[in-house]
Amino acid sequence: MQTENKKNNLIDNAIGGTTNRRSNIELINQTTNNHVIDRYICGTRVVRGPDWKYGKQDGGEGHVGTVKSFENENNNEQQEVIVIWDHGEIGRHYRCRTQFDLRILDNSATGIYHDNSVCSGCGQTPIYGIRWHCGDCPNVDLCSMCYHNDRHNTRHRFCRIVTPHGEKILIDPRRRAKKLAFRGLYPSAKVSRGPDWNYGDQDSGEKKNGKIIEIQDWSKTHPRSAAYVVWDNDRENLYRVGFNGMVDLRALTPGKGGYYYSEHTPLLGETYYSREHLSSGLTPEMSHQFQVGDYVNIDLELEIVQTLQHGHGGWTDNMFECLGTTGMVQSLDEDHDVVVVYPSGNRWTLNPTLLTRVELTPEQQTAMQRQQTAATIARTTASVMPNQPLKVNDMVQICSDLERIKIFQRGHGEWAEAMVPALGKVGRVVHLYADGDVKVQVGGGCWIFNPLAVTKVTSTHTLEDGHEERLNAMLKKLFSAQITGDVHEELVKASANGDTRRIEELIKRTNVDVIIFNK
Repeated sequence: MQTENKKNNLIDNAIGGTTNRRSNIELINQTTNNHVIDRYICGTRVVRGPDWKYGKQDGGEGHVGTVKSFENENNNEQQEVIVIWDHGEIGRHYRCRTQFDLRILDNSATGIYHDNSVCSGCGQTPIYGIRWHCGDCPNVDLCSMCYHNDRHNTRHRFCRIVTPHGEKILIDPRRRAKKLAFRGLYPSAKVSRGPDWNYGDQDSGEKKNGKIIEIQDWSKTHPRSAAYVVWDNDRENLYRVGFNGMVDLRALTPGKGGYYYSEHTPLLGETYYSREHLSSGLTPEMSHQFQVGDYVNIDLELEIVQTLQHGHGGWTDNMFECLGTTGMVQSLDEDHDVVVVYPSGNRWTLNPTLLTRVELTPEQQTAMQRQQTAATIARTTASVMPNQPLKVNDMVQICSDLERIKIFQRGHGEWAEAMVPALGKVGRVVHLYADGDVKVQVGGGCWIFNPLAVTKVTSTHTLEDGHEERLNAMLKKLFSAQITGDVHEELVKASANGDTRRIEELIKRTNVDVIIFNK
């Protein structure tokens, strides 16, 4: 039985990048050299992150700011950024390396785009900013706006790709995720000139106000990087909100920008944080969301599964049974991976991020347990009777366990419902195939069987030493499972059981034809 799939080879590339893991909703992204970081950060629209400790410096949770610049003095361990918050305050020393004060709400204003991508929600091509690739539908990609606006099926899991050719981060479904409102320099906001203002008295003076009408593109290659404003003096113009890290406005009264899945947004800085500094193992919380006995499915496409298995047992072609088949959690290993057993009896070590817990009806649970039991018995039978030489005209009994024989028959003539009447019956071998399969005449028909699905009916004295007791016990158990009333069949069973009294009784019956096959 396959019990361990550790250290197997793996396809490591799929859909524009590779995949690693940090947690079920926040995994490690790619490492980027510092000279590239300014391009990827400056102009990024951010909100507070999990390590935020600055009170309401940002205006409150959900208030948005723009990354002005990136700081890494003397290449110290803790990299930091400067942020211009939409209400006008400039904050410094926000951490983005070993601790994460900020999350990326939208990085499209930086000009980042993904080649050969099309948003299935709005049609944007290429996709600017974060690309969201559906893990269930290989042809579906979304931009950030469409993702957070619940386009496509919210039950599906998506892979988050922050930068071009970046790693794919598998995210939990949106359906039950926490959603927050974000606000700041958005439509209906009351605004005045901001820290990067250089338009003279276009607003009629420093203390004059205006209103944001719409968020627009400062240039075609920098989407959502500007705001269109109408001033109280009826003048109107387009102003920078993120383009090259510039912010020309400040919000006196913030406008509501929409909603976002806070825990689905990437941490500012994790994209650039070297994976060598992070633990190579999963966190216990990831596997502890599952308990022994839970039923689980893998609902992701093959390429994503193969990639996520890297470092978690790997992938082999024998694991295809994991896709689309419900398994049961058998144990959690020391690396916090999950060991899942399938109806075939095979156990596979899996990355917990692949798994979705499912509920089965009592009937489904019973059927699955029967399949697992049948598979176990099949393997036990093979070990008890490693060799069962058969010849044409040998008498054999067909396995009476439906679930077990279905497993036996895979790749050995397969199973057909018309074979049900043969279960438990005694028949005669009429042909032996080169691959070991046997054709048996039984119950008025001829069927091809896996040799493990039949038991040779013979006297115990013809068996090799050491097998007679075990085989005799198995025969008795099998033969007692079904009494059909067929005299010839009963005679064979009695003979195999060594029941001489029963044999004499049956032979005395007038409707018995005794046929002896020469051997």
